[in-house]
Parts: sequence; structure tokens; C-alpha cells
Amino acid sequence: MTSRKFARREERSILGQGLGWILALGVLYFILVLPDRLGALRAVETWWLPLELPLIVFVLVAAPGVLRALVRVVIAFSLAVVLLFKIANMAAYFGFARPFSPLVDALMVPTLLDTLSKAAGKGAAIGALAGVAVIVLLLLTLLAWVTGTVGSGVHQRNRAGVALVALAVVGLGFTQYASFNASRFVRAQTVMIAQSLRDAEQFRVQLLENPFADLPVDQKLAGLKNVDVLLIFVEAYGRAALDNPAYAPKLRATLQQFGAELQEKGFAARSGWMVSPTFGGESYLAHSTAVSGLLVNDQQRYVQLLRSQRRTLVHDFNDAGWRTVAVMPEITMPWPEADYFTFGKIYTAQNLEYKGKSFEYMTMPDQYTLSAFQTRELAPTDRKPVMAEIALVSSHIPWAPIPKPVPWENVGDGSIFTTERTPETADDVWRTPSRVPEFYALSIDYTLQTLKSFVTTYGNERTLFIIIGDHQPMTFIAGEGAPHDVPVHMIAKDPAILAALDEGAWAAGMEPDAASAPWPMDSLRARILQAFTRVANAPLSAESEAPPQTAPQAKP
Repeated sequence: MTSRKFARREERSILGQGLGWILALGVLYFILVLPDRLGALRAVETWWLPLELPLIVFVLVAAPGVLRALVRVVIAFSLAVVLLFKIANMAAYFGFARPFSPLVDALMVPTLLDTLSKAAGKGAAIGALAGVAVIVLLLLTLLAWVTGTVGSGVHQRNRAGVALVALAVVGLGFTQYASFNASRFVRAQTVMIAQSLRDAEQFRVQLLENPFADLPVDQKLAGLKNVDVLLIFVEAYGRAALDNPAYAPKLRATLQQFGAELQEKGFAARSGWMVSPTFGGESYLAHSTAVSGLLVNDQQRYVQLLRSQRRTLVHDFNDAGWRTVAVMPEITMPWPEADYFTFGKIYTAQNLEYKGKSFEYMTMPDQYTLSAFQTRELAPTDRKPVMAEIALVSSHIPWAPIPKPVPWENVGDGSIFTTERTPETADDVWRTPSRVPEFYALSIDYTLQTLKSFVTTYGNERTLFIIIGDHQPMTFIAGEGAPHDVPVHMIAKDPAILAALDEGAWAAGMEPDAASAPWPMDSLRARILQAFTRVANAPLSAESEAPPQTAPQAKP
């Protein structure tokens, strides 16, 4: 009787070991075949045999006992990194339509924590860090068990046979039903790190260039003498807003109305496209690209720019006698980057003195931002001309609630917007995913309506408006494979200013021509300097051979 009990226990032990070994193989298989894009999950090829699996089995089974412990640590750590990088790639493609860059994106961690702190509080940021640490620890613990089970779950007398079978399975690599996709993924990430290092050196050289060093200060931007230049970035205002059938009819109708009212008020407008350096987020990359005249398309380049002596459009207007202003309503903490840009005055959430209720992530509505800027900077009569960089953020994700426009004289300290808003909260909208695109379009429409009212109410003969989308919305709004194009609108009462700036390539009015070629956003600084600086042969850029243009004098 006793012998039978022992036999049964031994059978159960063998069965348990076998099930554990199969489960461990399943975990390895899942990590190795998991793609780095959500869209690839449906592909049949994704689930073919990863040839790294039998190789891992071979190494773990064939390694001698002393060496096996080290092999387990290396494999467990490597697989943890591969899995985390694949998940990071999924997130990067989903949000920003680009791959995850290990070296560059690591620099974004402080920015992400700051954003989370602003949206949900410091406790949420600390909780997120703790959560990530726990997940990594659990993952390493799981993989330690997996590698231990695979390595020790084969009886000593069977090790040679299992190792040979594992090697034989690798022969399936010569068929279409197996792949080394995991190895290719690791190679791609390694190559990306090397490319990031090379790019850092190349960008360092570009930062040392100053193609406009020879422009005489007294002639710089002389064609805009006494003109207020307002460079206005609209959050998530991308080409999809005007091309996607889900949003285009409503928003194009708004632009047509915008153009008609401009014409009634004596304004002229030209519209086209620019290629944003970013997609789905990281608006500061678009801002810094536009003013620096260099392509700042990742965090690494942004950090390099801030540490450099590269001059920007802000420096140019400072040199030419303008009062330079930054209006950044989403900045709620110290902004050391401001020291680089050298704005004469910076308005952030603190000194814009908004007294109303916030709009989920957004600190204040665009109408209040523009009203506060108008009161503080444009209304005074005894002043220098103003060059302002303004960020409008009411169209920032989560796109709810949306402010309601009010008469400008009622804006006041913003208290009115505590109630003047749509009733839906972000939670209300996002609980029904089909409503999210609708509210994206509504938020863009709100900002365009607000801009239309602002331009026609406060614009005059001495104002140039340059309105640019900072980037496309995230891919689940813009669509897979959407370009980086964003609309740009230039508005002034003096048509000569627009003619000098758009070079005759853009559509008249507020609707960009779908067929017009987009400008790189990093060309903006050079084009403004060329159009409005009265120097023969002023270069368009360090590399360009475009012919110079004579800038018109703005009408008094």
C-alpha cells in the first residue's frame, strides 16, 4: 500500500513538472512572438515558431550545473528587457507613430512624470514609479522561475536528447513557419541606439552653425517694422482634422466661415501645410523647431538645443527691437528652458491669473489665454511691437470638457468658465470610445472659432498672425500611416506681407489646398528672415540656394 502511495506521488510529481515545463515554454513563446505594434497582433505570421525558443531551451538544458545559474540570469534579464521594449514600442507607435528609442526616450521620463503630476497629482506620479518598479520585479521573478523550470525540469539522463531535439527544431528556420523576429527586434533596437549616438554628433555640428550671422541688425526684419507678429500654435491641429471624413466637413465649414469673416473685415489669409517634427504629442519639439530653424524631432536634440548657443527667431526679434513674449498656459512648474529662448516676458499658468475651474488636463480655456494676452500686451498704446509665441491648449487630449465661447468683455478673470463649458467630463466621453473622435473635432472647432473672433476683434493693420498646428493627434484619431503634415494659416491686412512670406505657393483663404507641397517646419525662421530682412542675397538656409526676395514695408 505504501509503495502505491509513493508511486502515485511520483507520478503526480512528474506530471506537475511536465505541466510546469510546458507553462514555462509558453511564457517564453509569448515573449518571443509578441510583436512591437498592436496592429500586428492579428497577423498569422506573428504566431509562427520563434527559433530563439529552441535555442534558449538548448542553452538552458545543455549548460553544466555551475554555468547554468549564470545563463539563467542573463536570459531572464534579456527577455525582461525585450518584453519591456516591445511594450514601449507599442505605446510609441500607438501614440506618436514612431518606434521607441531607448537612448532618446529615456530622457523623456522627467517630462512624463511632470505631465502625470500636473494631470493627477504628485501622488499619482510616485505611484506610477512604484507600480513600474513592482511590475519589473514581478517580471524578473517570473522569468527566474521560467528559466529555472526549463533548465532543471529535464532529467539528467534525458538532457542530451532534449538538447539535440532543440537543435533539430532550429532547422525549421528554413521553412516559412518559423522566424528569428525576436532577434531582429533586438538588432533593430541596438541599431537605433547607435543611430542616436551618431545623430547627437551630427546635430552638435549643426548647432554650431549660424547662417544669419552676417545680417546687419539695423536691417533685420525691417519689412515688419511696427508690426505685431503672433506665432500661435494650436494643440493637435493636424492634417487629419481637414482630411478625415469624420472631422473634415465640420472643420472645413468653420474655416470657410473664418475666411469669409476675415474678408469682410479687410484681412487677407493664405493657408498651406507644414511638416511637424513630432506626431501625437511633444508639442515643445514643434515650438523649438519653428523658432530655431533646425529639425528638433526628439528629446535628445531638444536637450542639445537648450545647452547650445544656437540663435532663434526669438533672438532675431529681440535684436530688431521687438518685445518678445511667451504665453504658455500649461506650464505650471519652473521652466528653466526659458533661459535659452530669452523671451522678454513669459506668461505661465501662475501669472496668467486664471480664476476659473480647470478643464481636466488643461489649466484654462484658449479664450482666456488670448484675452489675458490682449489685455497685458496688445492693449497698451505706448509700447514696442510685440512678437509672441502662444500655445493654445483647449484641443489637448482628453478633449473634454470643452469651453463655451463668451463675449470678450465678459471673460474677466476667467471665473465665468467654471460654468461656461460642456457638461461632459473626460470620463463621460472616454467611457464610450466612439465619442472620442467627436470631441476631438469639437475641441478643434472651439479653438478655430475662438481664433476667428480674436483676429477679427483685435487684429489690425499692424498685426501678422501665423497660426500653426503643432502636430497631428494620436494615431487612433489621425489614423495609421497619417503624415506629419499640419495646417498653417497666415493672416494680415497687408497682402504684401503674405505675398512675401508664402512665395505664392499657398492657397488664398483659410483652407489649405490638399495638393500644395508642405514646408518643413524648420524652414520657418529662415523664410521669415529672408522675407522681411532688406539684405541682398540673404540665404534661405545654410544649404539653400533659393533666390532672395525684397521685403515689402508694412503699411502704416
